[in-house]
Parts: sequence; structure tokens; C-alpha cells
Amino acid sequence: MSTKQTETAPSFLQVYTQVRRDRMKHSFLRQIAACVDWRGIRTLLNKKYTKTHNAIGNPAYDALMMFKILLLQTWYGLSDYEVEERINDSILFSEFLVLDMGLPSPDHSTISRFRTELTRLGIMDKLLRELNKQFKKHGISRIDQGAIVDASIVDSPYAPDGSILIEVADDREDLRSEDEQTQEENYQYELKSHKPGVDTEARWVRKGRQYRYGYKKHVLTDERGLVKALITTPANCADTVVLPDLLEKSELTQGVSVLADKGYCSKKNSAYLLERGLIDGIMLKAQKGMKLSERQREFNKLISKTRCLIERTFGSIRRWFMGGRCRYRGLERTHTQNVLEAMAYNLKRMPRLLMLQGIK
Repeated sequence: MSTKQTETAPSFLQVYTQVRRDRMKHSFLRQIAACVDWRGIRTLLNKKYTKTHNAIGNPAYDALMMFKILLLQTWYGLSDYEVEERINDSILFSEFLVLDMGLPSPDHSTISRFRTELTRLGIMDKLLRELNKQFKKHGISRIDQGAIVDASIVDSPYAPDGSILIEVADDREDLRSEDEQTQEENYQYELKSHKPGVDTEARWVRKGRQYRYGYKKHVLTDERGLVKALITTPANCADTVVLPDLLEKSELTQGVSVLADKGYCSKKNSAYLLERGLIDGIMLKAQKGMKLSERQREFNKLISKTRCLIERTFGSIRRWFMGGRCRYRGLERTHTQNVLEAMAYNLKRMPRLLMLQGIK
């Protein structure tokens, strides 16, 4: 004789769901949901992003939920198609997005359009700045104790084939003549006209003995390696010329030390730091016919011990999110990717930093 299920008895689905949730109790996404106050991000998105209706007249998805989907893509290395499938299959993803389990995920084209719209609006840097307020709120941001600056090349898979027939700029400094720079512009024009699959906004650069095609992200972090600001340029842009703009974007207060390697050493940069009331921590570079003194070498060693922390940031982004390689064509789209990786990196480190803060 079959027994009738009482109203208080849980169904198999409810039991299964609860077991899954218990296993996910200490998951990374739950930790992030507990740590982050998303209200500032939501306000910024709702202010800048205009919701529309889709082709069949249904209301648009919540902008904050769509933003979180971009973070999920970055954390787990998913394409638009793959993240759509994972949201439909994963309780954890749905819970993080605050998406009712009975509702389907936004489709891949909706996700792509949302990312494109954020790029068009040019609000990625504002989103990074707003998100970083969370670290200041929790007392785990140390930008007042010093800033570190460096650059990293982001390779484009959409490089031209064949031999390089132009003089290529050096990674640190562009010493080419005007004629050689003009030849490069003519070369890029030819690519745009006859090579439709090539990313014509990217550029060649020579780093050591290697020739690389793509972009360069110029990054400013605090002494914990948390990304505070970044600028994306073509790969042939010299490090020295970007420093003033990067410092302007980071909004550093007076008295903060700015640490950087020899690639940023120039009279112009030192004068700019002095004018802004910032402490010059740029490593010194030997001039022709003049070696560095013992005191100058010791200064460089002291700066290098702290400055190298930014290399861990670049390395972690490459390992965790397959960073260092363009997913999209174009400077603006690549900048969006770089900022998303920076936000994903900062957030991934947040739970552990909070735990260490609590221990202290």
C-alpha cells in the first residue's frame, strides 16, 4: 500500500537542493555575496545603462545581474554560450545572480550586447573605482602606503601573417624616426584595407628578442597588488608617456610613494611627481658613460623588493583567468576585458584579505 506524502514532508527536489546548498556553504561565490555591498554598482549601472525591451517585448534583465554574469565569465573562463549553460545548470550561479531557479538564463546574444553597451558607454573605469570602495570600507586597501606602476603586454590572436617589414618600436621607449613611424602607419592602413581578419588597432612591439602584436595594459596597484586603475594602449606605446595619465586616473593623495621600474625613469615623470606632491620611487637608470653609484644601486634594490609585487598581480591574472591574451578585437573592447579581469582579481582576493584582517 502506497503512503501519501504529507504536506510537511520535503520533496526529493527540495532535499537534493538543500544538500547541494550545504556543500556550497563555504564556496567562493557565497563569500563574495557576503562581503560585497552591490548597491553602489547597481546605482551606477542604473544611472548609465538604459534598459530596453527585447525583440518580443519582454522587459530587459536587471543590469546588476548582467554585470555579475560578466564577472562569472571572467572567474571561470567561460564564453557567452558556456556561461549561459552554466547558469541554467548551476544552483550556485543562480544563487549568486539572485535569479529564480525557475527562470532561464539570459541568452548568449543578450550577454554579448550588454558587454558591448558597457564598452560603448565607457563606464568600466567608474565601475572599477566604485568596486574598490568596498576595499576601503573594509580597511584592506593600502593605497595610502604606496602605489606600484607597471605595464604588461596583452597579445592579440588576430595578428597579421608573414614577415614584419617595418621598424618596430621597443617595449620601453620608441626611438624610431618620423619616417619609420610613418611607414608603420602605412603598414597598418594596408592591413585595414586588405586583411579583414586582423585587429588593426593593435600594434607590433619588440620586447627583448621577441616581436609581439597586441595591446599594453598600464596598471597601478597598492602594495598588496590590488588594482586601482589601468589604461589600455596599443603595444607600441612607451611606458614613460602613460604615467601622468595613469596617476591622474588613480586620484592619489599627496605624500604617497609611487614605485616603478627603470622604464618610467624620465625627467618629465620626476617633475610631474614633484608637482603633484607624490614621492618619487622610480628606479634610476644609468646614463651613457655614467654608472650608477653604490647609493643609487641600493636605492634600486630597495624599490625592487616592493615593486615586484605587481608582477604577482599580472601572473595571477594570467593563471586564474587566462589573461594576457585578447578575447576581442579593438582597443575599447580589450580595455573592457582588462578592467573585468582587474575587478575579478581584486574580488577573488577579498575573502582571504578580510580573514587576515580579522586575525590581526
